[in-house]
Amino acid sequence: MPPKQDNANQKSLEKAKQKILEDKTFGLKNKNKSKAVQKHIKGLQQQITGKPAPDSAKWQSQLHKEKEEKKKQEQHKALIQSLFRDTKDIKNLSKNAAKQTYDPKKSRMDQKIDYYIDQRLQKQSDSSMSTELSFETDIVCKHFTEAIKSNKYGWFWVCPNGGDDCKYRHSLPKDYVFPDEQEVVEEVNETLEDKIDRERHELVTNGELLTLDVFLRWKEGKSSGKDDSATKLTTGKDLYILDPSLFMDDDKAVDGLGYGENANFDEFAAESQDGLDAVACGPINADLFTSFEGMSLEE
Repeated sequence: MPPKQDNANQKSLEKAKQKILEDKTFGLKNKNKSKAVQKHIKGLQQQITGKPAPDSAKWQSQLHKEKEEKKKQEQHKALIQSLFRDTKDIKNLSKNAAKQTYDPKKSRMDQKIDYYIDQRLQKQSDSSMSTELSFETDIVCKHFTEAIKSNKYGWFWVCPNGGDDCKYRHSLPKDYVFPDEQEVVEEVNETLEDKIDRERHELVTNGELLTLDVFLRWKEGKSSGKDDSATKLTTGKDLYILDPSLFMDDDKAVDGLGYGENANFDEFAAESQDGLDAVACGPINADLFTSFEGMSLEE
């Protein structure tokens, strides 16, 4: 990236060239529209700026070349990116591969040893031993079986009866199933119902065994208990039928109002109306209002 000072100098130089061009072509553009004048102006512009006129054939050719060059650069950049797109992943993979070295001994230890193959025969086939192994009997070595039972048999197990020179076989017969493996096979073939029943028997409890009959009996008792509890509740209607006096008011409940159970409401209303009429038609004592000035009362 060029420095800022060079850019400033370039801009000032371009402005100076533009000013010289304007001075030399002053009054020519609008004075005469002839081709000679326009050609003269284009010639001056090319001489001062060092660039061809925008509408000239040379300018169009140069612009086309610049576009083609830019397109080629973009294609080249895209090609480089496509080739080295996964460079970072490749580098990480190579680093991990350098850290993880292959260990044949460890790889073999990760594999489960086969009880049905004598490892001495396997060693013989791998290392092409000069002396061939020959077994005098098909009897399985007792040390081998004990090592399997105690989980001591593995890749580095050595038979106490002479190691690789043991005359007995260090492999199980083809159709023989070891007791531990047999239990695993039986557990895999066990149904869900059998497993639930087995685990239920393992529980230490003195409760009743849950069966379908026991469940139905419990459900029936539960529903009958709900019915009994519902019948125990007494409604307001039941209380009224049982004893209507419970819903009667006391004898002196309305003494404050001046009437009881047998009061005649028509007489009470008539007396109230008479009192109101007497108040409305009675004489007015004017002496009661003498203290109020400017007020006059008419009958």
